[in-house]
Amino acid sequence: MAGYSTHCENMLDYAEDCLATYEEIVNGIHDAPKIAHKYIHDWQKSTLELYQGSIYMVGWDADGLPHVYKVDSSGPVKKTKSKHCYGFANGTGGKQVREYFKSFNVEVQSSNKLLETVTRALLYAAPFDDRSGGYLLVFKVKQRGFDDLYHKSVLEALFDHYDALAGHLSNSFFFLFPKRDYKPTHDINVKVHKGFKRKFRKEYKDNVVIKQGRRFVIRLVHFHSIPDELYEQIRKQNRQHNVPREVQALPWVLIEQFGQVPILFCKPTQEVMRDLQDV
Repeated sequence: MAGYSTHCENMLDYAEDCLATYEEIVNGIHDAPKIAHKYIHDWQKSTLELYQGSIYMVGWDADGLPHVYKVDSSGPVKKTKSKHCYGFANGTGGKQVREYFKSFNVEVQSSNKLLETVTRALLYAAPFDDRSGGYLLVFKVKQRGFDDLYHKSVLEALFDHYDALAGHLSNSFFFLFPKRDYKPTHDINVKVHKGFKRKFRKEYKDNVVIKQGRRFVIRLVHFHSIPDELYEQIRKQNRQHNVPREVQALPWVLIEQFGQVPILFCKPTQEVMRDLQDV
C-alpha cells in the first residue's frame, strides 16, 4: 500500500464487500483488481479528483499459481506471469529498495537469507523516506493467511542492523520531538520540514520519522554535509534552548564532540539507538 492510506483502505473494503456477495470465489486474485479499479474509476468520476493511492494485490489462482497485480488510477496491471517472482517495490521508498538490490548485487540462497535481505532493503529505504510512519513490517503471504515475520520501529531495526547501515547515516542526527505537542501527521511533517530548512538552509536535506515513542517522536534529520560550523551552531543553540524536562533526564543524549549536554539533537550511534528505545 502506498500513497493516501485512507483511499487504499476504502478501496479494499469495497472490493472485499463485493467479493462477499459471490456464491463461490474461484479466481479472486483476478477479480479483485478489476473490482478495485472500478471503485477508483467511480470515485474519480464522482469527486473529480485524482485517486492518490496504489496497492499490490497478491494471491493464488484456482491452479495454485501465485499472481501479483498493481492497482492504481491507471488501472490493474498484472506483474507476474510464472511461478517465479523477482520482487516489486511500491511507494516513495521503492526507488531506494531497487537501489539496494542493484548496488549490493544480492543473491539469496535460503528463506532465512531472503528475510534478512528484504528487511535490510526496506530498512535501507525507510530512513530516507519522508512518508515513512516510523515502522517496519515484513510478512510472508501464504495461500491461506500470512505470517508476521518482522514488526519493529525503524529505530529498533536500525539498532538490529547497525553495522550494515551505519555508514549511510554519517550526515544525520536524531531529533527528539515532544509527542504531547504534536502528532506526526503529514501536515505536521511538512511544517517540520520547512522549519528545518529555514533554520539550516542549504546544509539541510530532509527528515524522517523513525519511531513514535511514548513521550517523543524520534526523527532522523539528514544533512548534505555536517561541517564543524554546523556542530558549533547546534551546540550553542541547544545551550540556550528550553529543553523539556524529560530530555534533561537523559544524560546520554549528546553530540559526542561536545560532551554530555542535554540537547534535542544527537548523533545516531548504536549506544544512543539502544537508549532511545523507551522514550
